[in-house]
Amino acid sequence: MAWTESISAAKAGLQATLLIRHPDDGRLYVNFDSEILQLIRETKCLMRLGRDDIPEHAHMVLMQEDKFKGYYSALSHILKEYQRVQDNIIPVTRGLL
Repeated sequence: MAWTESISAAKAGLQATLLIRHPDDGRLYVNFDSEILQLIRETKCLMRLGRDDIPEHAHMVLMQEDKFKGYYSALSHILKEYQRVQDNIIPVTRGLL
């Protein structure tokens, strides 16, 4: 089943670095793989359909859904605040910080 094989790709996204710096503008971004959210949605749908052959790894990701979404939300908020503070620093003092 192709869906079962895609679970490995989604799990690999969990091993990725959470924060990345964009090479062009130098800003920090949250690196959250959208395949994880897709895996969660698909697992929920399959469970609603009554499928009992859902792989254990998909169940594990589904059980951690709130944690993953919470981490993404918190990191996004922190980075927005960080950027807001950076933007308010006057250029003369930016080099000192």
